[in-house]
Amino acid sequence: MEFGSGGSQRAALLTAAVTAVADLLDVDAAAVCTSAPFSDLGLGSLQLARLTARLEDAMGVEVSLTTLYDHPDIEQLVEYLAMR
Repeated sequence: MEFGSGGSQRAALLTAAVTAVADLLDVDAAAVCTSAPFSDLGLGSLQLARLTARLEDAMGVEVSLTTLYDHPDIEQLVEYLAMR
């Protein structure tokens, strides 16, 4: 996935992250709270590892497990990735 600059990049990252989390949780993307910690959404360490792979595939950028722990919700993660 190629991203533009600014807001469109952030929006694309947000959509990719919400979609990946929704797929892992088997819920509708609209049900995913972007400010809730991954653990509060029900993602354990195994699912977080799966999430890194899905995010890498969707976004075309490396996302380590450590990155998810350092940025523990979708909003923080997207902000971090948008700055890279």
